[in-house]
Amino acid sequence: MAEYGLRYSVHLADGYPSFGGGDERMRKITVMLLVVLAGVMPAGAQNNDWTAWLYNQSIGQMIQVNQAGVVVDSFTLPLPAGADSYPLSIAAGYGGRPLAYVAYNSQTFQGVLTVSNRDQIVAQFALPLTYSDSFELVADESVFKEDNSQVALGFALDGGGWGLVVLDIVTGQVVETIRHNDPLISVLGLPDNFGITPVVRRFIGSVVAFNLVQTGTEGSASYEGYDWNLDTGAVTSNPVYASLDSDTFPVTGEVIMALSDERLENNDTEFVFFQSNTIQVYDPLTGARYPFYNAPDHSLYFPRFIQNGERILVDSVDSAQRYSWIVLERNGTLVGSVSTATSILDVHGISDGFVYTSTDFIPDVVTLMFVDTRAGLGAGVPVWSSAPGETPSLLWAGGDVISAQTAYTPWAQLAAPVFASGQGGGIAPAPGQPMFVSPGDVSTPQAAPALGVLATGGLATVNTTEGDQLNVRLGPGRDFDVVARLNDGERVTLIEGPRAADGFAWWKIRTSVGIEGWVVESVEDNGVRLQTLIPG
Repeated sequence: MAEYGLRYSVHLADGYPSFGGGDERMRKITVMLLVVLAGVMPAGAQNNDWTAWLYNQSIGQMIQVNQAGVVVDSFTLPLPAGADSYPLSIAAGYGGRPLAYVAYNSQTFQGVLTVSNRDQIVAQFALPLTYSDSFELVADESVFKEDNSQVALGFALDGGGWGLVVLDIVTGQVVETIRHNDPLISVLGLPDNFGITPVVRRFIGSVVAFNLVQTGTEGSASYEGYDWNLDTGAVTSNPVYASLDSDTFPVTGEVIMALSDERLENNDTEFVFFQSNTIQVYDPLTGARYPFYNAPDHSLYFPRFIQNGERILVDSVDSAQRYSWIVLERNGTLVGSVSTATSILDVHGISDGFVYTSTDFIPDVVTLMFVDTRAGLGAGVPVWSSAPGETPSLLWAGGDVISAQTAYTPWAQLAAPVFASGQGGGIAPAPGQPMFVSPGDVSTPQAAPALGVLATGGLATVNTTEGDQLNVRLGPGRDFDVVARLNDGERVTLIEGPRAADGFAWWKIRTSVGIEGWVVESVEDNGVRLQTLIPG
Protein backbone atom coordinates (compact mmCIF):
# COMPACT_ATOMS: atom_id res chain seq x y z
CA MET A 1 0.00 0.00 0.00
CA ALA A 2 2.93 2.34 0.60
CA GLU A 3 3.32 4.90 -2.13
CA TYR A 4 6.13 7.36 -2.72
CA GLY A 5 7.23 10.26 -4.92
CA LEU A 6 5.98 13.68 -5.87
CA ARG A 7 5.51 14.88 -9.41
CA TYR A 8 3.95 17.97 -10.90
CA SER A 9 3.70 19.14 -14.48
CA VAL A 10 3.88 22.94 -14.57
CA HIS A 11 3.25 24.68 -17.86
CA LEU A 12 4.69 28.15 -17.88
CA ALA A 13 4.11 30.60 -20.68
CA ASP A 14 6.85 30.86 -23.28
CA GLY A 15 8.53 33.81 -21.61
CA TYR A 16 6.39 36.54 -20.10
CA PRO A 17 3.37 38.11 -21.75
CA SER A 18 3.91 41.54 -23.22
CA PHE A 19 1.20 43.87 -21.99
CA GLY A 20 1.00 46.16 -25.00
CA GLY A 21 4.74 46.67 -24.85
CA GLY A 22 4.76 47.83 -21.24
CA ASP A 23 6.21 44.82 -19.36
CA GLU A 24 9.66 45.75 -18.10
CA ARG A 25 10.82 42.10 -17.94
CA MET A 26 9.89 41.20 -21.48
CA ARG A 27 11.47 43.86 -23.61
CA LYS A 28 14.19 46.41 -23.53
CA ILE A 29 12.46 49.73 -23.47
CA THR A 30 14.07 51.90 -26.11
CA VAL A 31 14.26 55.31 -24.58
CA MET A 32 15.65 58.70 -25.37
CA LEU A 33 18.34 59.72 -22.95
CA LEU A 34 21.27 62.05 -23.40
CA VAL A 35 24.28 59.87 -22.56
CA VAL A 36 26.48 61.78 -20.16
CA LEU A 37 28.98 59.35 -18.66
CA ALA A 38 30.29 61.76 -16.06
CA GLY A 39 32.58 60.38 -13.38
CA VAL A 40 31.18 62.44 -10.51
CA MET A 41 27.71 62.93 -9.03
CA PRO A 42 25.87 65.83 -10.71
CA ALA A 43 25.43 69.02 -8.76
CA GLY A 44 22.12 69.43 -6.95
CA ALA A 45 21.85 65.98 -5.40
CA GLN A 46 20.77 65.90 -1.79
CA ASN A 47 23.40 63.29 -0.93
CA ASN A 48 20.76 60.87 0.35
CA ASP A 49 22.60 57.56 0.37
CA TRP A 50 20.85 54.70 -1.41
CA THR A 51 21.55 51.08 -2.21
CA ALA A 52 20.32 48.78 -4.97
CA TRP A 53 19.74 45.04 -5.11
CA LEU A 54 20.64 43.31 -8.37
CA TYR A 55 19.84 39.69 -9.14
CA ASN A 56 21.79 37.41 -11.49
CA GLN A 57 19.24 34.71 -12.26
CA SER A 58 21.65 32.40 -14.13
CA ILE A 59 23.62 31.65 -10.96
CA GLY A 60 21.13 32.78 -8.30
CA GLN A 61 23.39 35.60 -7.09
CA MET A 62 22.13 38.59 -5.12
CA ILE A 63 24.32 41.72 -5.22
CA GLN A 64 23.82 44.85 -3.12
CA VAL A 65 25.52 48.00 -4.43
CA ASN A 66 25.67 51.37 -2.70
CA GLN A 67 25.62 54.84 -4.25
CA ALA A 68 29.42 54.86 -4.47
CA GLY A 69 29.38 51.69 -6.58
CA VAL A 70 30.74 49.48 -3.79
CA VAL A 71 29.38 45.94 -3.45
CA VAL A 72 28.33 45.86 0.20
CA ASP A 73 26.73 42.40 0.18
CA SER A 74 26.57 39.35 -2.07
CA PHE A 75 25.15 35.87 -1.59
CA THR A 76 23.57 32.95 -3.43
CA LEU A 77 19.80 32.79 -3.24
CA PRO A 78 18.74 29.75 -1.18
CA LEU A 79 16.52 27.13 -2.81
CA PRO A 80 14.08 24.93 -0.89
CA ALA A 81 14.69 21.19 -0.72
CA GLY A 82 13.99 19.56 -4.07
CA ALA A 83 14.14 22.80 -6.09
CA ASP A 84 16.97 23.32 -8.56
CA SER A 85 15.75 26.22 -10.72
CA TYR A 86 16.38 29.83 -9.72
CA PRO A 87 13.32 32.05 -10.20
CA LEU A 88 13.13 34.68 -12.91
CA SER A 89 11.34 37.18 -10.66
CA ILE A 90 11.89 38.10 -7.02
CA ALA A 91 9.92 40.44 -4.79
CA ALA A 92 11.93 42.41 -2.21
CA GLY A 93 10.08 43.53 0.90
CA TYR A 94 9.87 47.04 2.29
CA GLY A 95 13.43 48.16 2.97
CA GLY A 96 14.83 45.60 0.53
CA ARG A 97 14.25 42.51 2.67
CA PRO A 98 12.99 39.81 2.98
CA LEU A 99 12.90 38.23 -0.47
CA ALA A 100 9.94 36.23 -1.84
CA TYR A 101 10.01 34.06 -4.95
CA VAL A 102 8.72 30.84 -6.50
CA ALA A 103 11.36 28.17 -7.10
CA TYR A 104 10.76 25.03 -9.18
CA ASN A 105 12.19 21.57 -9.62
CA SER A 106 13.22 21.26 -13.27
CA GLN A 107 12.22 17.58 -13.44
CA THR A 108 9.04 17.37 -11.37
CA PHE A 109 8.02 21.02 -11.88
CA GLN A 110 7.02 21.26 -8.22
CA GLY A 111 6.75 24.95 -7.33
CA VAL A 112 7.45 26.34 -3.86
CA LEU A 113 6.65 29.85 -2.62
CA THR A 114 9.81 30.71 -0.72
CA VAL A 115 10.72 33.59 1.62
CA SER A 116 14.34 34.13 2.58
CA ASN A 117 16.20 36.50 4.85
CA ARG A 118 19.44 36.92 2.98
CA ASP A 119 20.66 33.31 2.39
CA GLN A 120 18.38 31.64 4.95
CA ILE A 121 14.89 30.33 4.11
CA VAL A 122 12.40 31.50 6.76
CA ALA A 123 9.08 30.32 5.26
CA GLN A 124 7.85 28.21 2.36
CA PHE A 125 4.70 26.73 0.87
CA ALA A 126 4.45 23.93 -1.71
CA LEU A 127 2.13 25.12 -4.48
CA PRO A 128 -0.50 22.91 -6.10
CA LEU A 129 -0.18 22.12 -9.80
CA THR A 130 0.07 25.60 -11.36
CA TYR A 131 0.11 27.13 -14.81
CA SER A 132 1.46 30.50 -13.67
CA ASP A 133 1.85 32.64 -10.58
CA SER A 134 1.44 36.33 -9.85
CA PHE A 135 5.18 36.96 -9.42
CA GLU A 136 5.56 36.36 -13.17
CA LEU A 137 3.55 39.55 -13.74
CA VAL A 138 4.16 41.78 -10.71
CA ALA A 139 6.94 41.13 -8.18
CA ASP A 140 7.76 44.02 -5.88
CA GLU A 141 7.31 45.16 -2.27
CA SER A 142 3.57 45.62 -2.78
CA VAL A 143 2.99 41.86 -2.34
CA PHE A 144 4.19 42.14 1.28
CA LYS A 145 2.20 43.39 4.23
CA GLU A 146 3.56 46.76 5.37
CA ASP A 147 5.50 45.23 8.26
CA ASN A 148 6.92 42.43 6.08
CA SER A 149 5.21 39.84 8.32
CA GLN A 150 3.19 38.22 5.52
CA VAL A 151 3.30 37.83 1.75
CA ALA A 152 0.47 37.16 -0.73
CA LEU A 153 0.69 35.09 -3.93
CA GLY A 154 -1.86 34.29 -6.64
CA PHE A 155 -1.66 31.33 -8.98
CA ALA A 156 -3.53 29.78 -11.91
CA LEU A 157 -4.27 26.08 -11.55
CA ASP A 158 -3.07 23.83 -14.35
CA GLY A 159 -6.54 22.42 -15.04
CA GLY A 160 -8.29 25.80 -14.87
CA GLY A 161 -9.30 27.98 -11.96
CA TRP A 162 -7.14 29.95 -9.57
CA GLY A 163 -6.21 30.55 -5.94
CA LEU A 164 -4.71 33.12 -3.58
CA VAL A 165 -2.67 32.37 -0.46
CA VAL A 166 -1.23 34.46 2.35
CA LEU A 167 1.94 33.04 3.89
CA ASP A 168 2.88 34.18 7.39
CA ILE A 169 6.63 34.75 7.41
CA VAL A 170 6.92 34.56 11.19
CA THR A 171 5.16 31.21 11.68
CA GLY A 172 5.85 29.75 8.23
CA GLN A 173 2.18 28.80 7.85
CA VAL A 174 -0.42 29.66 5.21
CA VAL A 175 -2.94 31.70 7.21
CA GLU A 176 -5.47 32.64 4.53
CA THR A 177 -6.54 31.14 1.21
CA ILE A 178 -9.34 31.49 -1.32
CA ARG A 179 -10.14 29.57 -4.51
CA HIS A 180 -12.20 30.34 -7.59
CA ASN A 181 -14.78 27.74 -6.57
CA ASP A 182 -15.29 28.92 -2.97
CA PRO A 183 -18.98 29.84 -2.38
CA LEU A 184 -18.24 33.53 -1.94
CA ILE A 185 -16.22 33.72 -5.14
CA SER A 186 -18.76 31.68 -7.11
CA VAL A 187 -21.45 34.23 -6.28
CA LEU A 188 -19.37 36.98 -7.86
CA GLY A 189 -19.22 35.16 -11.18
CA LEU A 190 -15.51 35.95 -11.61
CA PRO A 191 -13.69 34.34 -14.56
CA ASP A 192 -12.06 31.01 -13.78
CA ASN A 193 -11.01 29.75 -17.20
CA PHE A 194 -7.60 28.25 -17.88
CA GLY A 195 -4.74 30.71 -17.40
CA ILE A 196 -6.60 33.28 -15.27
CA THR A 197 -4.09 34.44 -12.66
CA PRO A 198 -4.86 36.60 -9.60
CA VAL A 199 -2.11 39.23 -9.59
CA VAL A 200 -1.53 40.81 -6.18
CA ARG A 201 -1.31 44.60 -6.40
CA ARG A 202 -1.09 45.68 -2.75
CA PHE A 203 -1.29 44.11 0.69
CA ILE A 204 -2.23 46.74 3.25
CA GLY A 205 -3.65 45.99 6.68
CA SER A 206 -5.99 43.04 6.28
CA VAL A 207 -6.82 43.71 2.62
CA VAL A 208 -5.21 42.12 -0.44
CA ALA A 209 -5.92 43.98 -3.69
CA PHE A 210 -5.68 41.93 -6.88
CA ASN A 211 -6.47 41.82 -10.60
CA LEU A 212 -7.52 38.75 -12.57
CA VAL A 213 -5.27 38.51 -15.63
CA GLN A 214 -5.38 36.14 -18.59
CA THR A 215 -1.79 34.93 -18.64
CA GLY A 216 -0.08 34.35 -21.98
CA THR A 217 -1.92 37.05 -23.94
CA GLU A 218 -1.04 40.55 -25.08
CA GLY A 219 -2.91 41.88 -22.10
CA SER A 220 -5.80 44.26 -21.85
CA ALA A 221 -6.30 48.01 -21.88
CA SER A 222 -7.68 47.72 -18.34
CA TYR A 223 -8.50 45.12 -15.71
CA GLU A 224 -11.17 44.53 -13.11
CA GLY A 225 -9.83 44.98 -9.60
CA TYR A 226 -10.89 43.39 -6.30
CA ASP A 227 -10.20 43.69 -2.57
CA TRP A 228 -10.10 40.55 -0.44
CA ASN A 229 -10.66 41.35 3.24
CA LEU A 230 -8.82 38.74 5.29
CA ASP A 231 -10.76 39.52 8.47
CA THR A 232 -14.28 39.17 7.08
CA GLY A 233 -13.79 37.18 3.89
CA ALA A 234 -15.61 39.93 1.98
CA VAL A 235 -14.69 40.59 -1.66
CA THR A 236 -15.33 44.09 -3.00
CA SER A 237 -14.71 45.96 -6.21
CA ASN A 238 -11.47 47.95 -6.39
CA PRO A 239 -11.31 50.72 -9.01
CA VAL A 240 -7.77 51.70 -8.00
CA TYR A 241 -5.67 49.08 -9.77
CA ALA A 242 -7.22 49.15 -13.23
CA SER A 243 -3.88 48.56 -15.01
CA LEU A 244 -0.89 46.29 -14.47
CA ASP A 245 1.22 49.16 -15.75
CA SER A 246 1.23 51.14 -12.50
CA ASP A 247 3.28 52.28 -9.53
CA THR A 248 2.38 52.95 -5.88
CA PHE A 249 4.00 55.60 -3.71
CA PRO A 250 3.87 53.80 -0.33
CA VAL A 251 4.25 56.86 1.90
CA THR A 252 1.05 58.47 0.54
CA GLY A 253 -0.84 55.50 -0.93
CA GLU A 254 -1.11 57.29 -4.29
CA VAL A 255 -1.15 55.10 -7.39
CA ILE A 256 -0.30 56.14 -10.96
CA MET A 257 -1.14 54.03 -13.99
CA ALA A 258 -1.22 54.06 -17.79
CA LEU A 259 -4.76 53.69 -19.15
CA SER A 260 -6.82 54.22 -22.27
CA ASP A 261 -9.43 56.95 -21.83
CA GLU A 262 -11.78 57.56 -24.75
CA ARG A 263 -13.02 60.78 -23.16
CA LEU A 264 -9.70 62.45 -23.99
CA GLU A 265 -7.98 63.04 -27.30
CA ASN A 266 -6.45 59.88 -28.77
CA ASN A 267 -5.31 58.14 -31.93
CA ASP A 268 -6.15 54.58 -30.95
CA THR A 269 -6.59 53.23 -34.49
CA GLU A 270 -2.90 53.83 -35.24
CA PHE A 271 -1.69 51.41 -32.55
CA VAL A 272 -1.56 47.62 -32.91
CA PHE A 273 -3.32 46.62 -29.68
CA PHE A 274 -4.52 49.72 -27.86
CA GLN A 275 -3.33 53.19 -26.99
CA SER A 276 -2.78 54.09 -23.36
CA ASN A 277 -3.29 57.77 -24.00
CA THR A 278 -3.41 58.89 -20.34
CA ILE A 279 -1.58 58.63 -17.06
CA GLN A 280 -4.11 58.50 -14.25
CA VAL A 281 -3.74 58.85 -10.50
CA TYR A 282 -5.65 57.37 -7.59
CA ASP A 283 -5.79 59.85 -4.69
CA PRO A 284 -6.54 58.04 -1.40
CA LEU A 285 -7.56 61.32 0.26
CA THR A 286 -10.63 61.59 -1.98
CA GLY A 287 -10.99 57.99 -3.13
CA ALA A 288 -10.97 59.22 -6.74
CA ARG A 289 -9.05 58.10 -9.81
CA TYR A 290 -8.71 60.49 -12.75
CA PRO A 291 -6.37 61.34 -15.67
CA PHE A 292 -3.80 64.06 -15.06
CA TYR A 293 -1.81 63.75 -18.32
CA ASN A 294 -2.98 63.10 -21.90
CA ALA A 295 -0.80 62.21 -24.91
CA PRO A 296 -3.03 62.27 -28.03
CA ASP A 297 -0.43 60.80 -30.42
CA HIS A 298 1.54 58.51 -28.11
CA SER A 299 0.93 55.41 -26.03
CA LEU A 300 2.25 55.65 -22.50
CA TYR A 301 3.85 52.89 -20.45
CA PHE A 302 5.83 52.18 -17.31
CA PRO A 303 4.93 55.23 -15.15
CA ARG A 304 7.15 55.47 -12.07
CA PHE A 305 7.24 57.86 -9.13
CA ILE A 306 10.68 59.48 -8.99
CA GLN A 307 12.36 62.23 -6.99
CA ASN A 308 10.59 61.53 -3.69
CA GLY A 309 7.22 61.24 -5.44
CA GLU A 310 7.44 64.79 -6.76
CA ARG A 311 7.73 63.77 -10.42
CA ILE A 312 6.73 60.92 -12.70
CA LEU A 313 8.88 59.13 -15.27
CA VAL A 314 6.97 57.66 -18.24
CA ASP A 315 7.91 55.66 -21.33
CA SER A 316 6.26 57.06 -24.47
CA VAL A 317 5.97 55.56 -27.97
CA ASP A 318 4.31 56.85 -31.12
CA SER A 319 2.63 54.77 -33.84
CA ALA A 320 5.95 54.51 -35.73
CA GLN A 321 7.51 52.81 -32.69
CA ARG A 322 9.72 55.77 -31.77
CA TYR A 323 10.34 55.76 -28.03
CA SER A 324 11.23 58.48 -25.58
CA TRP A 325 11.28 58.90 -21.83
CA ILE A 326 9.40 61.90 -20.54
CA VAL A 327 9.31 63.46 -17.08
CA LEU A 328 6.06 64.95 -15.76
CA GLU A 329 5.06 67.16 -12.89
CA ARG A 330 2.01 66.23 -10.84
CA ASN A 331 0.09 69.09 -12.47
CA GLY A 332 0.55 67.43 -15.88
CA THR A 333 3.35 69.75 -17.03
CA LEU A 334 5.87 68.08 -19.33
CA VAL A 335 9.29 68.76 -17.81
CA GLY A 336 11.12 67.48 -20.85
CA SER A 337 12.74 64.60 -22.70
CA VAL A 338 15.99 64.08 -24.58
CA SER A 339 16.78 62.20 -27.73
CA THR A 340 19.54 59.75 -28.24
CA ALA A 341 19.02 55.99 -28.26
CA THR A 342 19.72 54.02 -25.10
CA SER A 343 18.06 50.86 -23.80
CA ILE A 344 16.74 50.69 -20.28
CA LEU A 345 16.17 47.31 -18.68
CA ASP A 346 14.78 48.25 -15.24
CA VAL A 347 13.98 51.52 -13.46
CA HIS A 348 13.42 52.39 -9.79
CA GLY A 349 12.64 55.79 -8.34
CA ILE A 350 14.64 57.18 -5.39
CA SER A 351 14.58 60.45 -3.45
CA ASP A 352 16.78 62.49 -5.81
CA GLY A 353 15.69 60.93 -9.11
CA PHE A 354 15.94 57.35 -10.33
CA VAL A 355 18.32 54.50 -11.07
CA TYR A 356 18.25 52.20 -14.07
CA THR A 357 20.20 49.45 -15.81
CA SER A 358 21.36 49.35 -19.43
CA THR A 359 23.58 47.27 -21.69
CA ASP A 360 24.36 50.07 -24.15
CA PHE A 361 27.33 51.68 -22.43
CA ILE A 362 29.71 48.71 -22.38
CA PRO A 363 29.20 45.77 -24.79
CA ASP A 364 27.98 42.58 -23.10
CA VAL A 365 27.90 44.32 -19.69
CA VAL A 366 24.99 45.59 -17.54
CA THR A 367 25.62 49.08 -16.15
CA LEU A 368 23.77 50.57 -13.18
CA MET A 369 23.13 54.31 -13.72
CA PHE A 370 21.98 57.05 -11.34
CA VAL A 371 20.05 60.06 -12.66
CA ASP A 372 19.74 63.11 -10.39
CA THR A 373 16.60 64.73 -11.78
CA ARG A 374 16.99 67.67 -9.39
CA ALA A 375 20.04 68.64 -11.46
CA GLY A 376 18.52 68.00 -14.90
CA LEU A 377 17.43 65.30 -17.33
CA GLY A 378 20.76 63.87 -18.42
CA ALA A 379 21.51 60.15 -18.44
CA GLY A 380 23.29 60.47 -15.11
CA VAL A 381 26.42 58.72 -13.95
CA PRO A 382 27.57 55.09 -14.07
CA VAL A 383 27.61 53.52 -10.61
CA TRP A 384 28.47 49.86 -11.14
CA SER A 385 29.02 47.35 -13.97
CA SER A 386 28.54 43.61 -14.10
CA ALA A 387 31.09 41.08 -15.27
CA PRO A 388 31.06 40.48 -19.05
CA GLY A 389 28.31 38.11 -20.12
CA GLU A 390 26.28 38.47 -16.94
CA THR A 391 22.80 40.02 -17.11
CA PRO A 392 21.66 40.93 -13.59
CA SER A 393 18.29 42.63 -13.22
CA LEU A 394 17.64 45.64 -10.99
CA LEU A 395 15.43 44.21 -8.26
CA TRP A 396 15.06 47.06 -5.78
CA ALA A 397 16.52 50.47 -4.95
CA GLY A 398 16.05 52.60 -1.87
CA GLY A 399 17.31 53.13 1.61
CA ASP A 400 17.56 56.87 1.14
CA VAL A 401 15.15 59.27 2.81
CA ILE A 402 11.79 59.04 1.05
CA SER A 403 8.95 60.68 2.94
CA ALA A 404 5.72 62.50 2.22
CA GLN A 405 6.15 66.24 1.86
CA THR A 406 3.87 68.69 3.61
CA ALA A 407 2.79 70.03 0.24
CA TYR A 408 3.08 68.45 -3.20
CA THR A 409 2.11 70.18 -6.41
CA PRO A 410 -1.64 69.46 -6.83
CA TRP A 411 -2.58 66.86 -9.42
CA ALA A 412 -4.18 68.08 -12.62
CA GLN A 413 -7.63 66.63 -13.33
CA LEU A 414 -8.50 66.31 -17.03
CA ALA A 415 -11.79 64.41 -16.75
CA ALA A 416 -14.44 63.43 -14.25
CA PRO A 417 -13.12 60.95 -11.68
CA VAL A 418 -14.01 57.34 -10.99
CA PHE A 419 -14.64 56.89 -7.26
CA ALA A 420 -14.08 53.93 -5.01
CA SER A 421 -17.28 52.31 -3.80
CA GLY A 422 -18.54 53.10 -0.31
CA GLN A 423 -16.82 56.49 -0.01
CA GLY A 424 -19.61 58.96 0.67
CA GLY A 425 -23.16 59.37 -0.58
CA GLY A 426 -23.93 58.89 -4.24
CA ILE A 427 -20.55 57.40 -5.12
CA ALA A 428 -20.96 54.39 -7.39
CA PRO A 429 -18.63 51.48 -8.18
CA ALA A 430 -16.36 51.74 -11.20
CA PRO A 431 -18.01 50.88 -14.54
CA GLY A 432 -18.21 47.14 -15.05
CA GLN A 433 -17.26 46.34 -11.47
CA PRO A 434 -19.49 44.05 -9.34
CA MET A 435 -21.14 45.51 -6.27
CA PHE A 436 -19.97 44.72 -2.76
CA VAL A 437 -20.37 41.07 -1.81
CA SER A 438 -19.99 39.83 1.77
CA PRO A 439 -20.28 36.35 3.29
CA GLY A 440 -23.81 37.22 4.47
CA ASP A 441 -24.91 37.64 0.86
CA VAL A 442 -23.97 34.06 0.01
CA SER A 443 -26.67 31.41 0.30
CA THR A 444 -26.15 28.93 3.11
CA PRO A 445 -24.03 26.04 1.83
CA GLN A 446 -25.25 22.49 1.91
CA ALA A 447 -25.17 21.06 5.41
CA ALA A 448 -22.09 19.07 6.29
CA PRO A 449 -22.47 15.32 5.95
CA ALA A 450 -23.34 13.32 9.01
CA LEU A 451 -20.49 11.91 11.06
CA GLY A 452 -19.37 8.52 9.83
CA VAL A 453 -20.20 9.10 6.14
CA LEU A 454 -17.77 10.04 3.38
CA ALA A 455 -19.42 12.73 1.24
CA THR A 456 -18.44 15.60 -1.01
CA GLY A 457 -17.81 18.71 1.05
CA GLY A 458 -16.90 16.75 4.18
CA LEU A 459 -13.61 16.13 5.93
CA ALA A 460 -11.70 12.87 6.13
CA THR A 461 -8.64 11.62 7.98
CA VAL A 462 -5.94 9.49 6.34
CA ASN A 463 -5.64 6.05 7.98
CA THR A 464 -2.52 4.00 7.19
CA THR A 465 -0.43 1.46 9.11
CA GLU A 466 3.27 0.82 9.82
CA GLY A 467 4.39 4.21 8.49
CA ASP A 468 2.82 3.69 5.07
CA GLN A 469 1.74 6.70 3.04
CA LEU A 470 -1.30 7.20 0.84
CA ASN A 471 -0.79 8.15 -2.82
CA VAL A 472 -2.42 11.26 -4.23
CA ARG A 473 -2.77 10.85 -8.00
CA LEU A 474 -3.61 13.21 -10.85
CA GLY A 475 -6.70 11.17 -11.71
CA PRO A 476 -8.89 8.34 -10.41
CA GLY A 477 -6.80 5.32 -11.41
CA ARG A 478 -3.42 3.67 -10.83
CA ASP A 479 -2.17 4.74 -14.26
CA PHE A 480 -2.21 8.40 -13.23
CA ASP A 481 0.96 9.99 -11.86
CA VAL A 482 1.46 10.42 -8.13
CA VAL A 483 1.48 14.10 -7.12
CA ALA A 484 1.86 13.79 -3.33
CA ARG A 485 2.00 11.33 -0.42
CA LEU A 486 -0.10 11.67 2.74
CA ASN A 487 0.90 10.50 6.19
CA ASP A 488 -1.33 8.75 8.67
CA GLY A 489 -3.55 11.23 10.51
CA GLU A 490 -3.53 14.00 7.89
CA ARG A 491 -6.93 15.65 7.36
CA VAL A 492 -8.25 16.38 3.88
CA THR A 493 -11.35 17.87 2.27
CA LEU A 494 -13.41 15.65 -0.06
CA ILE A 495 -14.24 17.67 -3.17
CA GLU A 496 -15.45 14.99 -5.61
CA GLY A 497 -16.32 11.30 -5.70
CA PRO A 498 -16.57 8.48 -5.19
CA ARG A 499 -15.54 7.16 -8.60
CA ALA A 500 -14.82 3.49 -9.39
CA ALA A 501 -11.64 2.51 -11.25
CA ASP A 502 -9.13 -0.38 -11.10
CA GLY A 503 -11.17 -2.11 -8.42
CA PHE A 504 -11.04 0.85 -6.01
CA ALA A 505 -13.34 3.66 -4.94
CA TRP A 506 -11.55 6.98 -5.54
CA TRP A 507 -12.11 10.40 -3.94
CA LYS A 508 -10.75 13.72 -5.10
CA ILE A 509 -9.28 15.50 -2.08
CA ARG A 510 -7.66 18.81 -1.17
CA THR A 511 -4.91 18.91 1.45
CA SER A 512 -4.40 21.62 4.06
CA VAL A 513 -1.71 23.20 1.84
CA GLY A 514 -3.95 23.25 -1.24
CA ILE A 515 -2.71 20.21 -3.18
CA GLU A 516 -5.53 18.42 -5.02
CA GLY A 517 -5.68 14.89 -6.38
CA TRP A 518 -7.33 11.46 -6.13
CA VAL A 519 -6.91 8.84 -3.41
CA VAL A 520 -8.39 5.39 -2.76
CA GLU A 521 -11.06 4.95 -0.09
CA SER A 522 -9.79 1.55 1.07
CA VAL A 523 -7.20 -1.13 0.27
CA GLU A 524 -6.34 -4.74 1.09
CA ASP A 525 -3.76 -4.87 3.91
CA ASN A 526 -2.49 -8.38 4.69
CA GLY A 527 -5.82 -9.87 3.70
CA VAL A 528 -7.84 -7.34 5.71
CA ARG A 529 -9.83 -4.47 4.17
CA LEU A 530 -8.32 -1.23 5.53
CA GLN A 531 -10.32 2.00 5.35
CA THR A 532 -7.70 4.54 4.19
CA LEU A 533 -10.13 7.47 4.52
CA ILE A 534 -12.04 7.82 7.78
CA PRO A 535 -14.88 10.36 7.91
CA GLY A 536 -14.25 13.50 9.98
